[in-house]
Amino acid sequence: MDTPAPGQDAARASSPDKPHRILVAYATRHGSTADVAEWIGDGLRVPGSHVDVVEIGSAPRLADYDAVVVGGPMILGWHRAARRFLGTHAGELEGRPVALFITCASLTETGEDELDGIPITKDPWLVKKPRTQGRLTRKERYACPVHYLEGARKEAPDLHLVGAAFFGGSLDLTSMNLFEKLFVTLVIGATPGDSRNQAAVREWAGSLVRELKAG
Repeated sequence: MDTPAPGQDAARASSPDKPHRILVAYATRHGSTADVAEWIGDGLRVPGSHVDVVEIGSAPRLADYDAVVVGGPMILGWHRAARRFLGTHAGELEGRPVALFITCASLTETGEDELDGIPITKDPWLVKKPRTQGRLTRKERYACPVHYLEGARKEAPDLHLVGAAFFGGSLDLTSMNLFEKLFVTLVIGATPGDSRNQAAVREWAGSLVRELKAG
């Protein structure tokens, strides 16, 4: 992707006639995260905003956008393409407000509403309270928001994140290899099925518009 010429970003932002352009870039394994990305795009489409929703491999120039939302599923860690996208374009993304979304099969409720100053949103269909308060099991520690977000931010830890959200995904064991099946069932303890919560996704996106513009 091309780097904007000096002053290009400022000129675009200062023009009152141009819509606020938001890119939603997503990685997906079997397509279910693509639906989540589209719901986010729908929630971001308000008067004065232009939103493009694209798979990460087809993402256009970041120079054409004022804000970026990046998402992907947890598959033995956050999707490799999503992490690579953040690392490859860290320099360009640092000049823009960025939000992340993560689809996963399990999430431990540990009570926080922000991490490192980043507001976080947790799908109420997804979170589960620990069996024993104050003493997490190995599975519960793995599924903590801080662990998921840390892995997602690893490639570009200095981004200006205005929000991060965790949503239920769709888990189909028939599409996984043996190692992945063992991991999600034994390590995570996930239950197969479609746990996507469209209402929660759209609500988060609607609340995110102001943060992306203010950022």
